[in-house]
Amino acid sequence: MDKLVNAKTLIIIAVIIICIAAFSALHRSCAPSRTINAYISPIDVELGEPVRFADSTRYASKWLWEFGNGDFTELQSGEYFFTATGKYQVRLTVNNTMEKRFLINVKAASQANDNPLVRITAPSVAMQEELVVFKGVGNDTEWRWEFGETGMVDAREKTALYSYRNPGVYDVMLTTENTRYPVIHQIEVLPKYMENDSTDMLTLIGMDIREKLQHIANGQPFNTNYNYILKKYLCGNPDAIVMVNNNKYNDFYSYCHGLRLIGRDVTTIDQVVVETRSETDDCIHKLMVLQSEKIR
Repeated sequence: MDKLVNAKTLIIIAVIIICIAAFSALHRSCAPSRTINAYISPIDVELGEPVRFADSTRYASKWLWEFGNGDFTELQSGEYFFTATGKYQVRLTVNNTMEKRFLINVKAASQANDNPLVRITAPSVAMQEELVVFKGVGNDTEWRWEFGETGMVDAREKTALYSYRNPGVYDVMLTTENTRYPVIHQIEVLPKYMENDSTDMLTLIGMDIREKLQHIANGQPFNTNYNYILKKYLCGNPDAIVMVNNNKYNDFYSYCHGLRLIGRDVTTIDQVVVETRSETDDCIHKLMVLQSEKIR
């Protein structure tokens, strides 16, 4: 009889241990990540150049970026311009509980000179499917960009846009008429967490402008959509620059009139990226449009 009681006791204890282990495993799998997945780039920057920041921490819903000089933002991602040289400790707080710090070195802007070397200005880290701006620096005139994903020349302008479809580490190569070998820039593309759909203000503006441009391309009322963008985002400036597919330029007025022309092509506005002259400027001065056409 004692053996039977002891056996039952051992079985009950084993069941309790198994239940506790299962509960702990379930709790760990459902608990939010305690690791911040964020970046800020570049960490060495010249005065007047932007510092890009972004966070894709799982389950994140609240952000506070503090730039070490009294300035802060609650955006998930964006750009920031430091106004003085020095070293700054940038602190990111996620969901009021997790912190990560970055040290940024802001240097005086280099003086223009006759240096013939070509170089690349671009972030070293980006997010999957994010539009990345690559800028060539130098006095050359022929620019050929290979972003490392397609195996071919992707753009031929001094400033180019590219969105990586897959995460990974890529070697960006830039050649010009005066370079013997390509200039190399390495970029790490982090995976995009689909459940985290927060976007910054400039991204939302780009999405709104894309929708109105598509209306114009589809033959909907021109004046309504044109004036909406002109007054709300361009501060009434019809000469704002529109760069199309990395290699064509128009003023905003001419570009919109071109969209509504009747022809054989159906135009799809795939994405719009906007630029301001500074973080405090409310006027968009440049639109970078990715669009595609197909025969009717």
